[in-house]
Amino acid sequence: MSCIAFGCASLGSRVSQADGERAIARALDRGVTWFDVAPPYGDGHAEQLLGKSLGARRKDVVICSKFGISRPNVSFAAQVLRPLARRAVSLVPGLRQVARRSRGTGENRGIAPSEIETWLDESLRQLGTDYLDVFAFHDPLPTSVASAETQAALQALVTKGKIRAISVAGPVAAIGAAASAGRQPDVVQFPDSPFDGAADAVRRLPWAREPLLATHGVIGSGALERIRGLDLAKRTRLEAFARRWGIATDRWEPESLMRYAFANNPTGVVLSSMFAERHLEANLAVAGWAPDQQFAKEFQEILAGGENDA
Repeated sequence: MSCIAFGCASLGSRVSQADGERAIARALDRGVTWFDVAPPYGDGHAEQLLGKSLGARRKDVVICSKFGISRPNVSFAAQVLRPLARRAVSLVPGLRQVARRSRGTGENRGIAPSEIETWLDESLRQLGTDYLDVFAFHDPLPTSVASAETQAALQALVTKGKIRAISVAGPVAAIGAAASAGRQPDVVQFPDSPFDGAADAVRRLPWAREPLLATHGVIGSGALERIRGLDLAKRTRLEAFARRWGIATDRWEPESLMRYAFANNPTGVVLSSMFAERHLEANLAVAGWAPDQQFAKEFQEILAGGENDA
């Protein structure tokens, strides 16, 4: 299992099928073996496109998909206009945030234990596989993950061999509810940023055994913008810190954040979008660096002095 995971949220929406297939093939060839997907990703197309892209190599990878948020209803007009939108974003990268905000996200319907196997079977059909390595609650309510009936339904799927591991993918509050209720997910997935200390909070929960941590969002969560908005004195300290750790001056902000992600989760998995070849290579370079928790500690200490909110 690779320590870096390929996030498929844009596969089929911002990223076309052809570009997605090429990106997934590159990632496989470079040793990436964890792929994260969900029914609503890629306007509802990501699972199917991921399955097609993996083909016979499916047996060599870990697939995590989710349940609880439905596929979005995308109008015919939106589907027709999607290639034009991709072209516009490629020409004007600043439009990417606008496109992301306008993308259909599906409905968070809540989770009835009797529906879970139906959710799973549809994901298996879309992916073209007969099992999932990891099956995750998708942004659940705390009451859902604490439910004994829901846990029993998931364990039944493990017994049947249709899933191999149970996960909670959502906010720390939902993960905490699972721990407090004595539920024991195999994997927990959540956004981690040097500004919020989420990973430390998850580690402190009353686990019988600590689950595998799958963290994400260190770039896309707004942390990069917050770094760039810090006062000059703090940015100067951070840049000097990055140089001391051998980080190139021209990309010290994103690379420092990615190094933080791996340093703060040294035994887990870090999820990232890497459809562009340059992003894949940059992420793999950071993943190949031996994670040092001292890096995360010092990085957070510099940030702890406050931000310029003006």
